[in-house]
Amino acid sequence: MEASTGEVKASYDEWHLRRAQTEQAGEQSFQPWHRTVISRLPDLNGLKVLEVGCGRGDFAIWLARKYPQAQITAVDFSDSAVAVAKERMSQENAQSLTLPAGTFDLVFSCECLEHVPEPIEMAREMARVLKPGGHFILTTENYFNGQVLGWVMAWLRQRKFDSGSGTQPHENFFLFWRVKRTLENGGLKVEHMQSNHFQWLLLPRVSPSALCTEDFKSPFWRRVFRPFGRHFTFQGSKRAG
Repeated sequence: MEASTGEVKASYDEWHLRRAQTEQAGEQSFQPWHRTVISRLPDLNGLKVLEVGCGRGDFAIWLARKYPQAQITAVDFSDSAVAVAKERMSQENAQSLTLPAGTFDLVFSCECLEHVPEPIEMAREMARVLKPGGHFILTTENYFNGQVLGWVMAWLRQRKFDSGSGTQPHENFFLFWRVKRTLENGGLKVEHMQSNHFQWLLLPRVSPSALCTEDFKSPFWRRVFRPFGRHFTFQGSKRAG
């Protein structure tokens, strides 16, 4: 039986509190997907920007400091995550934002879509709050790689899948073409895709990092192996009409 949004929210409140207790004060840990998003960002000064699924707020705070003239709103449906951020952030459900339609020039979301029970509703909300001609950047998981073995083992053992950062309250099994279709069905136009963190294989008693290529310097090889990257970045605009 699928968990309700309320149950997932309560589970994430507890999860974020546990994670926060293991972090050092002021710690900022940027992941490969953050670096990809940074490389794709325009100058945000003067723009209205929304982060959906801000977690404990590190990336939004970094962006606010880097672009002091930008109006940055960061939302997350976990009360605990927002409290840990220690910034004035809104609490919102990514599947049902109360923000006005047509408000933002740019909406971005990092590794959130795979954790919401209804991804299509999140995509629709992102499209709704974007201005006409507004843009989005979204990163999420893609398991068209060695990580699929982890899903198989979790299924065989009747356990929740652990993506490597601990078992989360909710995890969607995503393949990049399914994510692209979800975004497009939600009213977004995907104009650019790229990936990183190429997990070739998972073996018992072998560190996953030993069988992983984080990224390729060559644009040619990056494009050849793009379908197999674990962390996918989708970029585009609000679809007209």
